[in-house]
This record gives sequence, C-alpha cells and structure tokens, in this order.
Amino acid sequence: MGGANTATTSGAFYLLAVILPPRIAFTLVYCVGLAFVTAVTPRYVFGSHPSGKRRLLLALWYVGTYFAGIGLISLLTGTFSAPRIAVVLGTVAVTAPLSFLGARLLLARPD
Repeated sequence: MGGANTATTSGAFYLLAVILPPRIAFTLVYCVGLAFVTAVTPRYVFGSHPSGKRRLLLALWYVGTYFAGIGLISLLTGTFSAPRIAVVLGTVAVTAPLSFLGARLLLARPD
C-alpha cells in the first residue's frame, strides 16, 4: 500500500510540477495522499483499528511531515536551484520514510 501510494503520488507530483510551482504541486498531491493513507494504512498495512486519538495523532504527524517537505522544496528550489526531478526525488526520499515511521510508531502498537 505504502509503496503504491508513494509511486503514484511521486509521479503525480513530478507531472504537476511541470505546470505548477513545486510547493503547490506537492500540496495538492500530499492532500490526496493524506486522505488515502489515513483511511487505508491503519487497517491494511498495520492490521489495527486505532482510536480517534491515534488517528488524530497520525494526521498531525503527517502535517508535520508535509511541512518538512515544503521546507525541503524551498531549500532545493530556492537555494540550490535543483532540477525538478531532484526536487521530487529528494522530497520523497525524506517524506516517505518520515510518514512510514510515524504510522508505525502510532499504529503498530495497541491503544
């Protein structure tokens, strides 16, 4: 599930970044991905049925991860003038593991 979501959102991010500023492309893709992972990840990836509190904590973790991604995009585009592929791959290389780590910490253990 996570791999499919990462591949799909990475491709969408790359394509949208052709016509939109990278931060806007990332925001759009991240919001869609966030809706998907908060609905699917607990049950299908971790086999858990988390409480509302855990789901809220997961959503907050993902918001923090989003801001880490936005910061990295700003750094890569503003400071380094990195090409689009480097921005996309660099951002995914940071945000995907952070997202998984947070989900694992919050969902892999019982309430």
